[in-house]
Amino acid sequence: MLFLPPMHKLPVSFVVVTLNEEENLERCLRAVDFCSQVVVVDSGSTDGTLDVAKSYGADIFHRDWTGYADQKNFAAEKVTQPWILCVDADEVVTPELRKSILHAFALDPRCDAFEINRHGVYAGRLINHSGWYPQWRTFIYRKEAAKWVGLEPHPVVEFLGKERRRLNGDLLHYTYRNVEEHMRKNFGSARAAARAMLRSGRKASLNDLLFRPLWGWFRCYVLQRGFLDGFYGLAIANGQAMYVFLKYAYLRELNRESDAKS
Repeated sequence: MLFLPPMHKLPVSFVVVTLNEEENLERCLRAVDFCSQVVVVDSGSTDGTLDVAKSYGADIFHRDWTGYADQKNFAAEKVTQPWILCVDADEVVTPELRKSILHAFALDPRCDAFEINRHGVYAGRLINHSGWYPQWRTFIYRKEAAKWVGLEPHPVVEFLGKERRRLNGDLLHYTYRNVEEHMRKNFGSARAAARAMLRSGRKASLNDLLFRPLWGWFRCYVLQRGFLDGFYGLAIANGQAMYVFLKYAYLRELNRESDAKS
């Protein structure tokens, strides 16, 4: 697909970090053609990710992976526009959200950021509970009004401005294609989280291993009404318990290795 610029673009730079995101990236970029610039920070893709990025006229930067927050903050330094829209490659702006963004900028926004409601998709199905929806996050901001902070693999935007507003329309998050992918990704996410907790001085106790997974399951399936999401609600709750257990199990192993070296 060739890059075809729209009639009018907003003073917004679209930012995305990638590693082998060929399957997701075109769907993501196709929905943000209202942005004046596309910045892709890639950490060594071996598939067709960069070809997709080039076809959409992206400014491409290569950087070894140092974590989501670092990569996104690096990308923010490369923008040419006063506003940034930063999402992941598996997230897509819906037509309703697009319309809301265009309307907001037509009115010359006086705020410093916009919050968007992210809506999770599991195996092609919208998830309306389980802690996946609603999820209000800051995705559009003036480049001096926010930065990415927090532990891997789930950093968040630290808002440094004065006023935020909310936009109508959802950002679709195509989280997992199936249960197998969900469980497989849990291992990598848990390892990243454990390493981040180790760097912050965190220790894993037996209580963490015993009770935190149970609490994670209960909160997701009962308090956040995951049972209303049917089979995938149960899969999400079970996956959450698995992720929490793995995170603290990996951390406990890292604690032991660290103690052995000291």
